[in-house]
This record gives sequence, C-alpha cells and structure tokens, in this order.
Amino acid sequence: MKQYEAPGAAPEVSVLMPVHNAAATLPVTLRSIQRQTLSNHEVVAVDDGSDDTSLSILEDAAHKDRRIRVIPIPRGGIVSALNTGLADARAGLVARMDADDVCHPRRLELQLAHMRENPGTALSGCGVRLFPRPRLQGGMLHYEAWLNSVNTPDEIRRDLFVESPLAHPSVMFRRDVAVGLGGYRDMGWPEDYDFWLRFAQAGHGMSKLPDTLLYWRDGEHRLSRKHGMYSPEGFRRVKAHFIRNWRLSGARKLQLWGSGRDGKTWAKLLIATGFEVVQFIDIDKKKVGGRACGGIPVVWPADIIRGMPIVCAVGIKGARQQIRDYLLAEGFREPEEFFFLA
Repeated sequence: MKQYEAPGAAPEVSVLMPVHNAAATLPVTLRSIQRQTLSNHEVVAVDDGSDDTSLSILEDAAHKDRRIRVIPIPRGGIVSALNTGLADARAGLVARMDADDVCHPRRLELQLAHMRENPGTALSGCGVRLFPRPRLQGGMLHYEAWLNSVNTPDEIRRDLFVESPLAHPSVMFRRDVAVGLGGYRDMGWPEDYDFWLRFAQAGHGMSKLPDTLLYWRDGEHRLSRKHGMYSPEGFRRVKAHFIRNWRLSGARKLQLWGSGRDGKTWAKLLIATGFEVVQFIDIDKKKVGGRACGGIPVVWPADIIRGMPIVCAVGIKGARQQIRDYLLAEGFREPEEFFFLA
C-alpha cells in the first residue's frame, strides 16, 4: 500500500468515524476514504471498545497512512465516541463517516467546496444510496427516496419533523458550531436527529448536495436496527421535545389534522408534553362531527381556527401533498403556521 505522509498544514477536513466491531467492513470503508480526491484530510477513528480485530486493522492502516489517527477508548457508546473524536479533530470542517459505509471518491472535495461557497451553511448532507440492494425492504427504499427528495434549505426546514432529512454518515459540519452547541447528547433518543434539531433551533443554516456521494450500508447489525433509542417511540419523543421547546414554544393550544391512528398517537403525546389539542381536522365524513381521543371534536377543514398552529399527522400516501396544497391555497404559511410530522 502507498505510504502517506501527514500534510504539514492542518487538514482541511476531519473525518470523524466511530468504530465498534467493524472488522468485516472497515478495510473497504478506509480504502474509500484514502481514495478521496481531497488528499488534505485526516481520519479521526475512535475505537469504542471493539472486541474483534477492528483496532488492529485501524492501527495497521494508521501505520501506513499517517492521515489516520486512532483513539482507543473503553466501550461507552456512540455518543461518547463521537464527542471524543470531535474534541480531537483538527480541521474546522468535520465529515461524519461510519465504519461500514463507502464514500464516493469526490465526496470530501465536493462537500468542502459547497461549505466554502455557502458560509451561512453550518451543516450539509448529500445524496445517499442504500446497499446491498437485493436485501432492501420497501420501508427503507421509501425512506431513501424521500431522503433524496429533500435537498434545499427550505425543504429541510419544512420537513424537519417528518423524518430525519439527513443521513448521519453523509454530513459535513462546522466544528466550532457543533462544539458551541455542546456536541452530541445522549438523551435516550437518536443523537443525530437531536443534533440537526439543535442546529435548526439555534438558527444555523442546513443544506444538502443532491449528488449521491455516500453508499449507506443497511446491515442487520446497524445500530439503528438494534438500539431502542432509534425506535419509532424514540423519534416521536425527540420531535415532541423540540416542538414544545422550539417550534411551538410560544403556543399552548394547537389543532391536529388527522384523527386516525397517527393523529391520535400524536395527540396523546402532545397533550402529555403540555399542549391542549383543541380540535382534530379531517375530511372523513364518518369522523367529522364526532369526537376522538377522549372527547376532542373532529371538524372539517373549513372550520380551521385562524391564528392557532396546525400540526398535520396523516400517514396515508399522497395525503400530505393534498393537505399542503389546500392550506397554502388558503393562505397559511409553512412551517410558520402549519407543519407536518410523522
């Protein structure tokens, strides 16, 4: 393998990569980083107490390529590993990478250029492609398509409470902003989604390159499949927290569009968070005029209360765009006066 020397100047990008028991995929991941067209980078690889050969693979790679720096720590979980690497990163821009994914050769080059051209952007992602394709299920393919359709700063801001609009290993962010926000947090819910929401809450710009620059492995051992903090309930709790403490921090009453299963689930959680759900909005003739979720009235869209936030929680395919079209035509502003969640 070619012997690399660490550049004399500080690296332009620090690749932050937590590693735990990734021996099967780590060599391919490292090769994809070493083949980057942007050569002036460093890899901050934090081995989170691996008990396979991950650490020896990293140390061997670091011996051959001095851009790779290895930090072994006792097993503490992904948040601990991320914050350890973030504290040690030398570049002003940090690119996330997981130990089982693959970078396009121009990923760092193109994301660095994008961040330089957009000084108001504090965090940016890119398009992703899940692999291996034959084993992907419909849900993940649907999420991939949605994720790659949300690209502009306005779209990210608009759909921030629908799903996570950025794939964690695809992002590049400004280190000083991340440190100023306190780094990653262990709150019992997805640490990456919490990270984006805090960037948005603080008013920092977020964007995305539409180019597919990350190949995102969907394996059975992926943390998001195994750990409870990435469960649907975990995502709902982080959304409810930021709705209460940011998006609708000045409101006590709200209206919920959708009195079906999704709407009722969200009504219960938002009530528990401290809101009063004044009414459900629906177009189902069987539901309108009745009551749901402990006596909350169900009304037609024509009965929307102006000046009161509208939270839309309808999971039926195609319904989101129909609701958006209606509300925009009625003069409501998104996301200031209405927004979607799932």
